[in-house]
Amino acid sequence: MISSLRPWRPEDFDDTCETCDAPPGQFCRPWCTAGYTAADARREAEREAEKARRIR
Repeated sequence: MISSLRPWRPEDFDDTCETCDAPPGQFCRPWCTAGYTAADARREAEREAEKARRIR
């Protein structure tokens, strides 16, 4: 389990969602089935943390 997630970086969100028009830097609307969600962010952060642990 990770203790904390890394902070958001501007390059994490470069484009507006094509489905719900959520602006860059924002999660998609709750009804959107195509965009970046909090679950996606958690999975990505967990993958990055695991990679960092393997490198050490």
